[in-house]
Amino acid sequence: MICLSLKRKLKHKIAIVRAEKVAVNIGKKGMTPSVIKHIDQQLDQNELIKIKFLSNYFSDNLDLDIKVLTDKTRSNLIEKRGKTIILYRSIPKN
Repeated sequence: MICLSLKRKLKHKIAIVRAEKVAVNIGKKGMTPSVIKHIDQQLDQNELIKIKFLSNYFSDNLDLDIKVLTDKTRSNLIEKRGKTIILYRSIPKN
């Protein structure tokens, strides 16, 4: 989980992401390598992205799947509301 001080710094950006449409939908095919690659690319462009697990996504443990996703994308879970999550990864400065 992300530290509280970072979450405070990102508060405005999080509010904007909440209002935006979902960047990535994960459905019945699950977290395929192409979906993870797409999420990775989105995180490279934007620090925060909104992801939704659709109703046809079946999993015994969604929390574990989210943990696997954050590990594979080297990101942090900012928020989880139902089946919608917001992930954060800082963009490296050149």
